[in-house]
Amino acid sequence: MDTCLDCKRVTETVIDIRTGDTICTECSLVISDHYIDDSQEWRTFANDDNSDRDPNRVGAPTNPLLKSGGICTIIDKSTTSKNNDLIVTRTQNLVIRNSEEDMIVKACKEIKRMTDGLNLVSGVEFRACEIISKFNGDNNMRLSRRKHLTAVCAAAVSRACREMNLSRTLKEISTVAHGVSLKDINKASMAIRRLLESDQAETASSSPCATPPQVIIKTRELVRRFCSKLDITERETKAIREAVEIADNFDIRRNPKSVLATIIFMISQLSKTKRNPIRDIAMATEVVENTIKSSAKDMYPYASKIIPKWYASEEEVKRLGGIIGSWDAARV
Repeated sequence: MDTCLDCKRVTETVIDIRTGDTICTECSLVISDHYIDDSQEWRTFANDDNSDRDPNRVGAPTNPLLKSGGICTIIDKSTTSKNNDLIVTRTQNLVIRNSEEDMIVKACKEIKRMTDGLNLVSGVEFRACEIISKFNGDNNMRLSRRKHLTAVCAAAVSRACREMNLSRTLKEISTVAHGVSLKDINKASMAIRRLLESDQAETASSSPCATPPQVIIKTRELVRRFCSKLDITERETKAIREAVEIADNFDIRRNPKSVLATIIFMISQLSKTKRNPIRDIAMATEVVENTIKSSAKDMYPYASKIIPKWYASEEEVKRLGGIIGSWDAARV
């Protein structure tokens, strides 16, 4: 329905799809022209011989992580002669294609593979891709192929997990980073940290109130996951969680994961239902057995204060001293 100027009232109208004209059904007046149909186009534009593998008229959606938006022009070599193939290829590579953005797209695909393998939420994938996109245009930090690219992707996933308070260790992430060692991932993590720090410095200079996010993994975030791996009961899990919080008040100069593994070992040895062997605890927490033993020697003087009173009495805690002492006896 539209208002016709000749009929001077609202009349029914029809649209001529071929010409794009809006026509009054009563007096045939062309009310408007060049009508644009914004509905979905179901037609295809394949070649007559069906040689076109991609019959879609439009390409993929724009990518906000790329400076060009992911929009590019590709020269079809089939429309050129054989003599001009070399010129077309050279023009495609030097003028149109952006090798740096191609590497970022490849890195995003690698990140998706890693996050899917670790069953991480989609937010981690987007944040990791966002970190990778910051390499675009940075002359000092460019993505390279193969080993370096995989290491940077793994480091970006680790950083994204920390920013979203998801406890995933580098050793866990390295299981999906094929052909890359922990040393390579650590180097890539340092490069990403420098890149983000420089970016945060620029943001802080423009906005003094901006503060960088806290990305330190808290030990208590790992408690639930490690206890689940060891099939520890809810009572022991609660005791471990409280012991970890109390241990933060003491000057224990050990890695947080080593402290957690040692507390799990102590609580497990005092359990009245199930005692997990130190080998299983080492595998679940990704801490070497000897490290747990040496940490237990350092933490035993604080054991009576760290372990909750409702879980074990001081007499029961003293039994840990006999277990720790047996290690030295066995070594002799």
